[in-house]
Amino acid sequence: MSPASFGLLLYLIATCLADDYQWTYDEEAFGGPSFWGLLNKDWVMCKSGRLQSPIDIRPEYLLFDPNIKPVHLDRINAMAEFVNTGQMPRVRIGNNHKKPAVNMTGGPFNGYRYRLQRIDIHMGKGDVNGSEHTINGKRFPMELQLLAYNSDLYTNFSSASKSPHGIAGISILVDIGSETTEELLKLTIATSSIMYRKQRQILTEIEPWKLLPYTRDYVTYEGSMTSPGCEETVLWIIINQPIHIAKEHYFEWEKLLKSPVNQPQDETLAPNFRQTHPFHARLLRTNINHKRKQTAECKMPLPKMFYKTRGITEDGEEIRKAVNHHKRRHARHHNEELPFDVHSLDSLDSVQELSKF
Repeated sequence: MSPASFGLLLYLIATCLADDYQWTYDEEAFGGPSFWGLLNKDWVMCKSGRLQSPIDIRPEYLLFDPNIKPVHLDRINAMAEFVNTGQMPRVRIGNNHKKPAVNMTGGPFNGYRYRLQRIDIHMGKGDVNGSEHTINGKRFPMELQLLAYNSDLYTNFSSASKSPHGIAGISILVDIGSETTEELLKLTIATSSIMYRKQRQILTEIEPWKLLPYTRDYVTYEGSMTSPGCEETVLWIIINQPIHIAKEHYFEWEKLLKSPVNQPQDETLAPNFRQTHPFHARLLRTNINHKRKQTAECKMPLPKMFYKTRGITEDGEEIRKAVNHHKRRHARHHNEELPFDVHSLDSLDSVQELSKF
């Protein structure tokens, strides 16, 4: 790029920022993911971060942690606002005296309580699936992301998103099925009220816990927000079972538009996902027990593993680095032991579990 062209690019970026430029998930558009790290100085992690999300969940990298607990989401009726942001449909959970807060506890949260703030919805269009996280390279039609902030340490989502132990994200993958999960059906019906950007619909009752599938199994890793500014303060939990949506209901999400109602255009929100990012030897922990014998139903070839209890051999230096990095980030005392063993994985029943998606 010539100096003149580069100068013009910087000018356009500055102009767009002054006009509150509408960022997008469209990889081919100005303002798409490849521009996120350039559009705003506060978004630099989108370009240079090494703990970025989403990622591809590969069963051969899973580390069984027997000490992480099931995730608990309060069984509470919440009031919420359903909005078309111009990039995604989003459910904003009301946090006021009229309705109690919806909290996440247990899981890998180290005793902290996280308050549910919003549900971001990513979907595909036509033959393009729309989930952000993938399982062994497979992308799903939709993904619901329940995002919560650490209310024990921070007073709001904004400050928590920039701080350690700040955000927890529960990823619920959605597959096509014969029927639609009841709580997802409620949201699907409400999409008719948010067809255009900035349109909103009050949801007088929503029960986020009913979006969770019937399993306690999950995978967890340290990552980032998947929209600008891509802050690397998110502890992600990927639930090990999808919920379902009927095909005719899935098509309703494809109709949502990026444009405001007074400037109608045909450009749809979908597909609205960020591409997966390099793993960079992060710890990918799970409560799925790898040690059970591989069954006849799971005959896929298993990779040669290099994990041993309390030690790592051969190509395991990257995993050793990840373990040490995890200890530095999360140990409350300088001599605290890592709360799990790195097991020798002769069989991966988790491959069978993940293949259920």
